[in-house]
Amino acid sequence: MIIRKMRASFGKLHTTLELQEGMNLLCLPNEAGKSTWSAFLVAMLYGIDTSERASVSNQGLPMKERYKPWDGSAMEGAIELVWEGRNITIERTTDRRIPMGAFRAYETESGVPVPELTGENCGRMLCGVERSVFERTAFIRQLGLTVTEDAALEKRLGALVTTGEDGARSYSELESELKKQKNKLIGKAGRLPRLTEEKTAVRKTLDELYTMQDDALRITAQKEAVQEDVTRLEALEARAEQAQKAKKRAGLTDLEQKTAAQEALCRKLTETAARLPEEETLHDLHRKLRHAENALQSAKMEAAFAPSEVAKPALPQAFAGMTGEEARQKAAEDRAEYDRLRALKPRKHWPLFLCIAVMLVGIGLCVAGILTSLNALLIAGLAVFAAALIGLAVSLLLRGKQKTAIRAQLHQADLIPLRYGLSDCRELPRLAEEYAAALAKYEKDCADAAAQKQALFAAAADAQNEMDALVKQCAAFAPQCATASDSLEAIGAALRVRERLATETRALETMRQQCRSMRLILGDEEIVEDAEAWKLDSAKIAYDLRQARQQLSDLTTRLAAKQGAIGATGSAAELEAQLEHLTEQIAVTQESNDVVDLAMAALKRADETLRSRFSPQITADAGVLLSELTDGKYPDVLLEPGMLLSVRSEEGTVMRPAAAMSCGTADQMYLALRLAMCARLLPEDAPLILDDTLVNFDDARAASAIRLLKQEAEKRQVILFSCRSFRTENGE
Repeated sequence: MIIRKMRASFGKLHTTLELQEGMNLLCLPNEAGKSTWSAFLVAMLYGIDTSERASVSNQGLPMKERYKPWDGSAMEGAIELVWEGRNITIERTTDRRIPMGAFRAYETESGVPVPELTGENCGRMLCGVERSVFERTAFIRQLGLTVTEDAALEKRLGALVTTGEDGARSYSELESELKKQKNKLIGKAGRLPRLTEEKTAVRKTLDELYTMQDDALRITAQKEAVQEDVTRLEALEARAEQAQKAKKRAGLTDLEQKTAAQEALCRKLTETAARLPEEETLHDLHRKLRHAENALQSAKMEAAFAPSEVAKPALPQAFAGMTGEEARQKAAEDRAEYDRLRALKPRKHWPLFLCIAVMLVGIGLCVAGILTSLNALLIAGLAVFAAALIGLAVSLLLRGKQKTAIRAQLHQADLIPLRYGLSDCRELPRLAEEYAAALAKYEKDCADAAAQKQALFAAAADAQNEMDALVKQCAAFAPQCATASDSLEAIGAALRVRERLATETRALETMRQQCRSMRLILGDEEIVEDAEAWKLDSAKIAYDLRQARQQLSDLTTRLAAKQGAIGATGSAAELEAQLEHLTEQIAVTQESNDVVDLAMAALKRADETLRSRFSPQITADAGVLLSELTDGKYPDVLLEPGMLLSVRSEEGTVMRPAAAMSCGTADQMYLALRLAMCARLLPEDAPLILDDTLVNFDDARAASAIRLLKQEAEKRQVILFSCRSFRTENGE
C-alpha cells in the first residue's frame, strides 16, 4: 500500500498533505500538526472509538473530543492510495453526529465502490494486522516507543513458530479465561466463598438451634420452680388476709365508739353556733371592721402629718411687699427710665471744626506774608491764628464737660438692672411676670393646704362614726364588745366555733363512711382466729408474690419466644443434611480450583516454551538493528515476558533493563524491536509511521536511524514527521 494524498478536517488540520513512495521525511515546526496527521492516518485506517471516555490514559480527553475540528466543521477526511495495483480513495465522514462514522471506499478514477473494504476491516485489509498490532509495531509515537502486551500481538508472535496461522488463541486470552474461571471458583463473589459463607451460616444456625433448645429446657425448669413459689405465697397471703380481717373487726368496734362520741361533740357545737350569725355575715363584718379600722388610722395619720404652712418662695428684694400688678408697673417704669438714659447722645460742635478752619486760614496768611514780605499780612495771619486757637480751647473744654455728664447718665442707667440682679434691663418684664406667677402660686398653695387639712379632719370623723356603728353590731351577739379590738376578737371566736363545727361535722361523716365500708367488707362472715398468721408480714408476702408472678410471666414469655424461634429455625436433621451437602460441594469446588491451577501452570510452561522459540528470532533481528543504531556498542538484546527489553554492551557481561538506560538509548532499543517486529509480523507494503520518534537521538545515532529507515523505505512506505532536520554521512 502506497499513500499518495491525505485531506483532513481533523483537529487543527483543514488542509491536504501529499506523499511519495518510499521515504517521506516531513520536517515541520512545533504546532504544525505532525502528531495530528499521524493520529488522522490511524483514524482513517481503523476508525475512531466513539465509546471512549475520559481517563488517565487519554489525559481526560477522548479522541473524538481531542481532535474535534477547531473551525467548527464536521470531522472528516479522505486518503488517496495505491493498493494491489489499484488507485483507491477511502473517505470517513461524520454521520448522525458520530465522528467519522460513515465510511466509503471507491476507485479514484471511476468512482466504482470497493466492496471488500469496510469501515470495520479497512485497516486490517490495507495493513494486514489489527489496530493493536499496528500501534505496537508500525505506528511509533514520540512518547509511545515502548511496547506493551496485547493478545493480538501474542497471536502474531506465536504464529511465527507454529503453523503460521493467526487463528490460534493467545496466551493472554487463555490466561484471562482461566483467571475468570478461577475467579468464579474462589474470587470474592465466587462459588467457593459463597459455599463457605453458606456453610458457615448453616453451621451458625444449627449451633443457635441447639443453644435455643438448651435455653428452652432451662427456662421450663425455672418456670416450674417459680410456679411452686407462687402457690406457696398465695396460701400465705390468704392466711394473712384472714388475720387482717380479724384486726379490722376489732377496729370496727373501736371506730363505732369513736363515732358516737363525735356525734355528741357535733350536737354541742351546733347548739353554740345557733346563737351566732352566719359564717358569711361574720366574714363580712370582720372585713368591714378591719377596713374601717385601717381607714380611721390612715385618716388620723394624714390629718396629724398634714402641713400647717406653705413655704414662701424666694422673691426678688426689689419687689418686696408689692402685688403682682405693682411689680409689673414698677418694672415698666424702670425699663422706660433705662431706655431714656441710654438714649442720650452728645451734641455736635460745629465751632470746633470752624476754629480749625480759621487756624488753617491764619497759617495760610502767615505763610503768604512771609513769602511776600508783607508784615501787615503776617500780623493779620498771626491774629487770626491766635483767635482761632482760643476758640478751639473753649470748644474742647465745653465738649469735655458734656461727655462727663453723659457718662454719669449712662452709669445711672446701668444701675437699674443691677438692683434686680440682672445683666440686661430687657429681662425686667420677664422677672416681674415670674414674681407675679410665684406670688399667685404661693397664695393658691396656702388656700389648698387649708382646705386639705379641713378635709382630712372631716374624713377622720367619718371613719370614727363608721367604726362606732360596726362595734354596735358586734355587741348584739357579744355584749362585752366595747372597742374595735374587742369586736375583732369576738368575731374571731365566733368564726372558730363555726370552723370547728364544720371540721368536726366532716370528721363525723368520714367516720360514718368508714364504718359503712368496713361493714360491707367484713360482712357477716365468721373469722377464725389464727395466732401464727398474726406474725406474718403481709406487705413482704404481697411484694414477694408480685415478684414471683412477674418472674413467672417473664419466663412464660421467654419460653414462648424460644419455642417460636425454634419452630422458625427449622429442623435440626434438615440443617445437618444441608451442612453435609455444602461440605461435599465445597470439596468438589476445591478440586475444580486445583484443576484450574494445574491448567494455568501448564499454560505458563507452554507460553515460556513458545517464547523461547520466537523470542530469539525477534531479539536477534532487534540486536542487529540496535548494533547498527549504536555503532556496535550494544549488540545483544533480550526480550523478556511483558515485552520488557534488556541490553548488554559490547564489552559488558551483565544485561541491563531499558529502564536503567538513558532516554535516548531506551528509545533506540524499542525502535530496533519495533522494526524487527515489523519485518516479521507486517506485510511488506504496510506503511511505517513515525511521529517525532528521533527527538531523543543525538546527531550520530539519528543519522544511523535515518539510514536504517531509508533501507526500510526500499520495502515499504516510511512517513517520518520531525521537528528537526537530519543529515547522513554523505551529506543528504
